Amino acid sequence: MSALAIPTDSMAVRLATRRTVVALFAALAVLAGLMRGPSSLAGLLRADPELLRTASTHPGAALPVIVRETVPASDAAERLVRGVGGTVTHELPIIGGFSALVPGRALPALASSPDVVKVWGDGKIHMSNVQGSYSSWAPNTVWQKVIRLPQAQSAATGAGVSVALLDTGVTPNADLGSRIVAMADFTPDHDGIDRFGHGTHMAGIIAGDGTLSAGSYTGVAMKANIVSVKVAGADGSTDVSVVIAGLQWIVTHRTQYNIRVLNLSFGTDGLQSYLVDPLDYAVERAWASGILVVVAAGNRGPSAGTINKPGDDPYVVTVGAADLRNTIEKSDDTVAGFSSIGPTQDGLAKPDLIAPSITIVSDRDPGSTIDSLYPSARVGDYYFKGSGTSQAAAVISGVAALMFQANPALSLDVAKATLVGTTTKNLLTMVGAGTGLVDAYGAMNAVFSSTFVKAPANVGLTPGNGLGNLEGSRGTLHVYADLNGDGIPDLVTGEVDVLGQPWSGGGWAGNSWSGNEWSSYVFDANGWTGNSWSGTSWTGNSWSGNSWSGNSWSGNEWS
Repeated sequence: MSALAIPTDSMAVRLATRRTVVALFAALAVLAGLMRGPSSLAGLLRADPELLRTASTHPGAALPVIVRETVPASDAAERLVRGVGGTVTHELPIIGGFSALVPGRALPALASSPDVVKVWGDGKIHMSNVQGSYSSWAPNTVWQKVIRLPQAQSAATGAGVSVALLDTGVTPNADLGSRIVAMADFTPDHDGIDRFGHGTHMAGIIAGDGTLSAGSYTGVAMKANIVSVKVAGADGSTDVSVVIAGLQWIVTHRTQYNIRVLNLSFGTDGLQSYLVDPLDYAVERAWASGILVVVAAGNRGPSAGTINKPGDDPYVVTVGAADLRNTIEKSDDTVAGFSSIGPTQDGLAKPDLIAPSITIVSDRDPGSTIDSLYPSARVGDYYFKGSGTSQAAAVISGVAALMFQANPALSLDVAKATLVGTTTKNLLTMVGAGTGLVDAYGAMNAVFSSTFVKAPANVGLTPGNGLGNLEGSRGTLHVYADLNGDGIPDLVTGEVDVLGQPWSGGGWAGNSWSGNEWSSYVFDANGWTGNSWSGTSWTGNSWSGNSWSGNSWSGNEWS
């Protein structure tokens, strides 16, 4: 970390210093236990501590790594990898190196070789158990009937209401038509187009009108608008700092686009209290600005204490996943086995409610990452099926859009109380169900009758202050970015953002969230401009991170 990246806040300095010292001693201990034959401290410094710790606990495992070579034109490092029982997987000329699978016990020998400049971890830190669970299940054709959506749609369509989708971008299609009213892009792609496929799928669930299927596959609020804020590229990777920047943009532009709902399927395993966490504070600021924030609970269940951040924040509407067994019978409904449940680290009960989540059919994004990886998930030429709490959150965002069209004066706390207070109660006693399964028609009736006006949600809650550390928001999930412009990917960790700029909780938590302008950046409907988000650190493939692999988007079951 350069001198400019050192936090100016004295507490942050102490925390950063303590983390550095702890990581260094842990790495030294790991290396001492791993050494077999000649090695050196230089070898330690060439491998990141987290990778060394993983190698110590899994000496026989094939660890995915990225290797930068001393002489890129040479194949000496590749020969070394093969010599220790590893496999070279991809050449990466952009960084002067390659990716490989290397036995954990061989890592010190690789890192200490004079042919190697640096070794980074290149693997998923944790996996969700949803993948593959529902591969053979047919597309869900009954979920709308189960939550009484057709009846709700007879009263409202979401017309005039905008839902902000902070995700992987959206690829325009006939189902969304001209209702993608704005696209902002915080990634090196610059164009707002979805190359991962998740954001397009969410947009279709929220607001698709079924044009491409003659009405067979429609979303919830078929005339609502979408404001797409892209924070992740083709591999689904992003950083908390980018998500917070996207949230700030949404708050600034809420009036311009009539943004009443924000759908956020991003989540980390961070355990920092919501009272100080920057990401939690950001969603609270969005809520305070007048935007109903809907967050996916996460796919790390069914163990207790697995709610993703910022779904751990008490203000937002946190959505878990319901498994309807693809029947209209309520007796077989259950909480999906992958759905994250509380309590949170602050002892709060989450999720707030659950929604349909299994094999939900929505818009396909041809040629995207998930479309290429999971061709069996395609439904005809234009649609795709997917499962996860992401899908569940998108359903709730759509229902909220219907509610705000029905009553534009509806307050957020009353809207939340309406959603959680009108659920189907047959799952009420089941762990992880919150107050039960969403009932779209019941919620609309409650809006028209003002049932919850005198019983709003969130009364008496203590708001966060955002003064905690950014690393606490990330949890174990990190990405690589070229932080100093030297052409070498760096692990984004500590109190810096993906541009390598220092982060201070006290420096951003106040005035930067007020006013009509978002910092010094100028955006238009097609993307963004502004020197602070351009330059060598954001070109090409400089931003990567298989530690995400899209799983943090809480919707990673596509086959």
